[in-house]
This record gives sequence, structure tokens and C-alpha cells, in this order.
Amino acid sequence: MAVPGTGSTNQSLTFAAAKKLQGKAHTSNLKEVYNETIPSNIQLNTSTIFGQPIPTTVSRNVLYQQFSASNGGPATVEFVEFYVQAIAGTSYDANDGTFGDVGFAGGDEAQAAGSHGYQLVLTSSYQSTSSYSGKGSGFFVNNQVVHQSNGGLQLVNPLFGPQSNNKYDLELFTAHPEDGGLKIPTTSPADFLVDYFNGTIFVQDFLGNAVPRYARGFIYIGKFANTAITEAASGGGLDVISGSIATYHRVSGSTSTVNLLDADRVEARDITGTGEVTLSGLSAGTAVTTKYLALDSNNNVVLTSSAEGSGGDNGAGFLARYKVRQSFSENPNGSRVAFTAPSNYVEGSEMVFRDGMLMMSGSSNDYVLTPPNKITFNSEDPPDSDEVLLITYVQS
Repeated sequence: MAVPGTGSTNQSLTFAAAKKLQGKAHTSNLKEVYNETIPSNIQLNTSTIFGQPIPTTVSRNVLYQQFSASNGGPATVEFVEFYVQAIAGTSYDANDGTFGDVGFAGGDEAQAAGSHGYQLVLTSSYQSTSSYSGKGSGFFVNNQVVHQSNGGLQLVNPLFGPQSNNKYDLELFTAHPEDGGLKIPTTSPADFLVDYFNGTIFVQDFLGNAVPRYARGFIYIGKFANTAITEAASGGGLDVISGSIATYHRVSGSTSTVNLLDADRVEARDITGTGEVTLSGLSAGTAVTTKYLALDSNNNVVLTSSAEGSGGDNGAGFLARYKVRQSFSENPNGSRVAFTAPSNYVEGSEMVFRDGMLMMSGSSNDYVLTPPNKITFNSEDPPDSDEVLLITYVQS
């Protein structure tokens, strides 16, 4: 037990940490977690929360290589090198001395006095060797002490990597490898604890032959949550949308580019903005300033002047060509099997209903198509005169 005013006991610190992790305040060492009624939590600011995906798999083959979470996605991680510097005031002999009535030892190995706290610092050549577009600004500058950024410059924690062959662990060396430095293994008896948020290292057992002087690891170079949220709210963060099958609603902002790789399968509505909206990858057609996309007579996607018209086919847009529950030119009489639609159809778009039941097309089913505008029922089952025949289709 510590003398009052000389330091917290291990019991107090353990209770406080354990209760905090379970969302409770620590008000008494006599209370278990379930006895505590006051809630608590760890506070975070969106300016220090990663706002873009982190790649699971990375490599350490090339310094200053960048990695993204998806093919073609933005790079959010960079493999960099650091100087490792001792933090002033952290030198002591861990197996000797006391803190109040509590000895430093507490199971620590026999060792000499030395620094137990270290800080990571970007090298003096970071700006000249990094390919990150944001280098030279903010905290991405030469000789930047990581923890002095207050979360603006962070290392990527191994928790973002896979359970096996995880490359996100910080590599520590006794000096630069090119200067004869040796890598300090994670199983070193020095027992290192790395804080990836603030770039500090705690060494439990100081060993003169395992003092870290140089390190390699991964830093986050993506957008933080506050920036991502602001851009999403204003629409300014949506630069390129691409995909072969997609529906995009309310694409807005001062400047947006929509990349359509498969124009026939894209629906866009309510495209608004005070600036410029650019649609690229569309098939040939006469585009006009409007909110709608439609198919013209050649099945090209074009911008339309109304919900039902297309500038590319004299106003007969897709909706105008979609014919619903149309009657055939002929009436069923119990023997007739061929029926004519009011206009030509797009093969495969038709739906034929017989007394409200959807018929199946195909030679072994209910009917076959006889382009450009007829269908022929199975001769063994011609529609009777009291049956109702209707057809829904896209006019070709």
C-alpha cells in the first residue's frame, strides 16, 4: 500500500482501467464493476479517427511505398522509417528503488539503469524520399516528433492487419541497418510496448545491447473522419464514381465526375449542384441540360429534357416506349394461336398474361416469339374466346 500522496497503487490503477474499458467510472476500490452506476467512456475527436479504409495486407519491401484498401482506391498507408529518441526523465533502474512504499521491481528483470521511454521521429529526409502528396505540410514534415502531433500523425496499429503474417508491427533496430544496426526481435527480453497512436515506446527491461535507435513502420496518410464527414455533407468529396452496374441518387456538389463503364445499366436521378456535373462514358446521343437519363431508339443512354422524353429520339424516351397491359389486335376464339402486339417489341422484354397469369416463352412452354410484333401460342392449347390476353413490352 502506498503512503497517501506518494502514488497510486497497482490495485487502484487496475480497477480504474478495467472499469473504464467496461464503460463505468471508478469511484471506490471496494466496488466491483457491477456496483458502479456512473457511466464513463474514452473520448475521441473526429480529427484523430481514421476516415478511410485501411488495407489489410501490406509489405515491407520498399520504403515509402503506399498502399490502398482496394484496387484503384486512395492510398491510406505509407511504409516509412523513424529515428528513435530517448524521452527525457524516463531513465531509472527498474529493479531497484521505490515509488512511495512500492518498489520499482515488481517482477522486473535485473538490469542497469537506462531510458525506458522512447519517441518516434520522422527522419530529416522524409520530404525528399516520400511520395505522399501531403508531405511538407501539417505534421508530414522532416524531423516531426509523432506524439507532438496530438494524433495528427499516427502509426497504423497491427489490429488492422491479418491474424497471421501481420506486417503492421513496428520494426526496431539498434541503428540503421546500413550502418550495422541489428533488428531487435519482438521476443526480446527487453519487453517493448508500442503506442501506435502517439508513437512512443516503453521498454520494461533496459538492455544495453538492445537500445532502439531506428525504426520502420506504417503511418496513416488518408483523410481523418472530420474531413470525410465534411466532404460527404457538402458533396465535395465525391470526385469519381465508377462501376459497371450501379444506381446513384442525388449526386451533388460543386464539381462531380460520374464515370459510367456500362451505360445501359445506370439510373441517375436528381443530379443537382451549383457547379458542374460531368457525365462521361455515355453512348452517343444528344445530351441536354436536365436531371434525367433515358434510352433512345438505339438503346443508347442519353440525357433527356423530361422524365419521358429523350433528346436523341424525338421525345420517345424509355418510359414512353414501355407499353403496359396492351391488348392484341386479334381476339381469341378457341382456335387462333397467333396474335399481334400493337407495335414492334424488344425481344425478351415482353410479358404475356392469360387471364392474369404470366405465361412462359419458349418452344416447350406457353408461346414463342414471332418478331417483330407477333407471338404464337402452343397449338395444343389455343386461348378460348372468353379469355383475356394482354402484353407488356418495350417498344423497339
